[in-house]
Amino acid sequence: MRFGQKNDGRGWTVCGDQGTQYPNRNCEFVLCPSVSVARGWGVFAPAAAKTRRPIHGIHGGNTRRVACADLVWYIYPHAWPDFRGAPARSRVHDREFHYMGKKRRSPALVIAAFVVALGVLLVFLSIRKEGRDRTVEMTGGKPLPKIELLYNTSESHKAIAEAIKEQWHEQLGVDLQLVNKEWKVYLKDTQKLNYNVSRAGWIGDYTDPNTFLDMWVTGGGNNQTGWSNKKYDELIAAAASEPDPKKRMRIFHEAENLLINDEVPILPLYFYVNQNVVKPYVKGMHFNLRDLHPLKYVWIEKDGKVLPPAAQVFTFNNGAEPETIDPAIMTGSTEFNIAMQIFEGLVINHPETLEPIPAVAESWDISPDRKVYTFHLRKDALWSNGDPVTAEDFRYSWLRALDPKTASDYAYQLYYIKNGKAFNSGEIKDPSKVGIRVLDDYTLEVTLENPTTFFLDLVAFHTLLPVNRKCVERHGDKWTRPENIVTNGAFRMVEWKPKDKIVLVKNEKYFGRDNVKLQKIVISAIEDNVTGMRMFEAGETDWVRTIPAPQIDEWINRPEAHITPFLTVYYYRFNVTKPPFDDKRVRMAFNLATDKEAIVKYILKAGQVPATHFVPPGIPGYTSPKGRDWDPAKKKYVYNPDKARELLVQAGYQVRKN
Repeated sequence: MRFGQKNDGRGWTVCGDQGTQYPNRNCEFVLCPSVSVARGWGVFAPAAAKTRRPIHGIHGGNTRRVACADLVWYIYPHAWPDFRGAPARSRVHDREFHYMGKKRRSPALVIAAFVVALGVLLVFLSIRKEGRDRTVEMTGGKPLPKIELLYNTSESHKAIAEAIKEQWHEQLGVDLQLVNKEWKVYLKDTQKLNYNVSRAGWIGDYTDPNTFLDMWVTGGGNNQTGWSNKKYDELIAAAASEPDPKKRMRIFHEAENLLINDEVPILPLYFYVNQNVVKPYVKGMHFNLRDLHPLKYVWIEKDGKVLPPAAQVFTFNNGAEPETIDPAIMTGSTEFNIAMQIFEGLVINHPETLEPIPAVAESWDISPDRKVYTFHLRKDALWSNGDPVTAEDFRYSWLRALDPKTASDYAYQLYYIKNGKAFNSGEIKDPSKVGIRVLDDYTLEVTLENPTTFFLDLVAFHTLLPVNRKCVERHGDKWTRPENIVTNGAFRMVEWKPKDKIVLVKNEKYFGRDNVKLQKIVISAIEDNVTGMRMFEAGETDWVRTIPAPQIDEWINRPEAHITPFLTVYYYRFNVTKPPFDDKRVRMAFNLATDKEAIVKYILKAGQVPATHFVPPGIPGYTSPKGRDWDPAKKKYVYNPDKARELLVQAGYQVRKN
């Protein structure tokens, strides 16, 4: 690091130099007079500074003049893992000292420089300790219990959690413990409500508000908060049966308002953007609103020419080890990224527009009352073992997902089918009463409870993908192993080394094989985004789906990076079954004490938007209510720690503001 001297009477020249990572940046940091240290952030700040703002150009080397009184220097530990912290040159009060490997002017100057640096360090440590120890007690009662925040392994999840830990400690005096667990363990803990606060993200299963709001109904497979509200359940049920589109959207609006403003079982943080980084020789990828990428459309080319089959090998990092690839019980995008390559449903989503298009079903008819769908299957669709794909395969697979013994978290996606919910709950035992009927080997009739505008989108969802009955019944829980699995998609799985890689090869039995150019797909499971990006830079992978936060500035404008809107929300869940989050005033307090704008601006930095509601923008015909953290006068998100402390006191808790 380097500290610079004042250039003129107007300000200071500032830019970034990140030690070993950016050794060629010929720039200087500012050391202002009367330096103090802002507690908890690792921040150098002039005593007169009223606001915290980062130095521009911290990665790119751009310079900017700032007034000394406005300057703040953020040092995020997650962003500078190799920060050395020792200045190579320092100018203080117009005196220059050279050391740390530089040519020395004299031993006296070296000693003086050391004394100055040591003095700054001692002041830093003293004020930091004083800041940590000094709190302001407010009126309140019992202290808050120990609170843990659970997140799955990821550098970005960690960075966000660390920032929120600092915010809650500073504004509320909360001593938050961060708990990091790998994907499979994290999923089990959240399903069992073994947490206080847990991070989550939700990708829209289709472009309708229902995909974000019906998950919070009582007993919903993805309502992993313990929250239940009768009125909310009634609103979601009313929306499902409402034929008028405008009235239906108004019902959803009321339900979302109850969720985010009245009950607050969740804390929406921000709306995602897609961060796909793809090698330029990869063609056929489309960056759509749901980040769906069926790789049967992808190919490799060089100099404008499609490479021969032997060179059609594609690699990508999936970000985690899949929990399962059984379509009925998978729950996350990690699993669906694989399932969509090896299974194919009656319909699929168009890779650009996302509209439902024919797949195993070459056509379908819809009754005048829009409650009966008749699917006509193509006769050349085969399983990878050569068996024909029939209507009975879909009936079996859908009933299997609804069977209570399967314990599918997504069984509710089939509740729109007549008696689907009753069968899943055990109220109806006879599967023939469920509205799924085989008319012949290649004709499937589906009867719905009510007209459902997004039903074809649901048919493309992973829970409704077909599985091979003989394979499942023969191998039981081991049916998804490479040596056993039978699939019907464009690719088939031939290798699965846990926490290492999954290998797919082209399925020569697939009906559309003549249009599939890729011969092999290698999928890694690297959870660390920094490692994933290093693999991309080294040519070891062709596609990564997340840019590490410290490298956003470096990558965001490169041609390989595709930053696009994403129908996804990042949020925290509260476990409402135990204190302190059994009190909605506490839940709202933690929401209002979270500076979401700082997180998207200083940590994420890729165009994410602070979330004042739960349903992401981009759904035609729907507008979400504004959350309590929306300021109508300023027409922007604001956070309100004063109100947060007031709510905690009302809830009977002791509040400390650091």
